[in-house]
Amino acid sequence: MHGMICKSLEGYVISAHGKDVWAAIARDAEVGIDGFEAMQSYPNEVFAAAQTAAAKRLGRDRLQLMEDIGIWICTHPPLQPVRRLFRFIGTSFRDLVLSLDEVEARARMAVPELELPIFHLCQVDDVEFEVQCTWPIPGASGLLTGILRTLADEYGALAMIEIDATQKVSAGWVEIVSIQLFDEDFQAPQAFSLGGAA
Repeated sequence: MHGMICKSLEGYVISAHGKDVWAAIARDAEVGIDGFEAMQSYPNEVFAAAQTAAAKRLGRDRLQLMEDIGIWICTHPPLQPVRRLFRFIGTSFRDLVLSLDEVEARARMAVPELELPIFHLCQVDDVEFEVQCTWPIPGASGLLTGILRTLADEYGALAMIEIDATQKVSAGWVEIVSIQLFDEDFQAPQAFSLGGAA
């Protein structure tokens, strides 16, 4: 697992709950790591152990924890460039949803070693979508749900986004997120500039 992903777990915990809580989680995980380095890679089992320890320590299940991280990625001020990159995908929330198939490939163009979840979009009808999330560890659906719920608000869209199913398979986990887009123009979108402060 790329250190940038591992570091997002550490960064979220420290930002939301403090360094002492993260130190306790690192001890609970029993992997011999006090903190992650963003440009290193770690065995998937190391991240999974830290994820499990964090969920237990914070009283969340792993999907809820990953959803919290997804929200944090899109709202934590130092990570605004990540949020702007998501917003740059399209001018509407529908554009963003329709581009989910491309997220993993685009990320690899920027950071070849980055192993993001693979998203496969199925459009059920004009307002309903299903996204299959494939990843070596559980939680991709939670991460995507947190990101999409936050960005739906930013785009001014009214949407219901839910985790439908999770399943362990030989290569990891397959999880399904359902999206119902009720109104693309429910409220005014938040101001956005790729290179600016918005």
